[in-house]
Amino acid sequence: MKVLIINAHPDYNNPARTINKLEKHSIEMINKLAPEDEIEELELYNPKNNIPEISAETLNHPEIVEPIQDKLINQWKRSDLILIMMPLHNFNVVTKLKDYIDNIFIAKKTFKYTAEGSVGLLDGHQKVAYIQSSGSDYEHDLKYVNADFAPNYIRTIMNFMGIIQMKLIRAQGMDLVGSNRSAIVEKAMQEITHYLTDALARDEVPEGSVTK
Repeated sequence: MKVLIINAHPDYNNPARTINKLEKHSIEMINKLAPEDEIEELELYNPKNNIPEISAETLNHPEIVEPIQDKLINQWKRSDLILIMMPLHNFNVVTKLKDYIDNIFIAKKTFKYTAEGSVGLLDGHQKVAYIQSSGSDYEHDLKYVNADFAPNYIRTIMNFMGIIQMKLIRAQGMDLVGSNRSAIVEKAMQEITHYLTDALARDEVPEGSVTK
């Protein structure tokens, strides 16, 4: 199995960051559960990784970025399991993750338009986990539940490309008064462990959508 881990934290080298802790834990668990599997890491904010931005130049001259897009799309397509690790920023995905999605969500490559509407071009075998850290509680706090845009955005993009399996894992409430940050991170690590234990199993992918 090929595993792609996408780190969307701007401070991707800081071991104290929650997302980086969860990424490290994920890699350790994959190596433990499936040491023969291949892991690719993509740090979106690492300057060595060229993630083109939408601009007048790239829109008017798409040939400039097509080779880079094709490389990113091929990496995405060949991955059986994808972990997207992201810190929530102003209720939404960080800019580099949006740039990345704009480079892989391409008509005629990962989806197409038909008379009945858009259709995903991926075969549905891929499993995706979206792992999000946040200062507030977007699952239970009524003040924030309606601002839970980012997971819905990622889920929508996956669906449009033909991916039917997305797991949402949260490390949330990190900045709330009285919160136990270590316990929150530990809970997220446990969820990741349980998810990876199932996701790395060699059983056939079940039919139907899993979008918890």
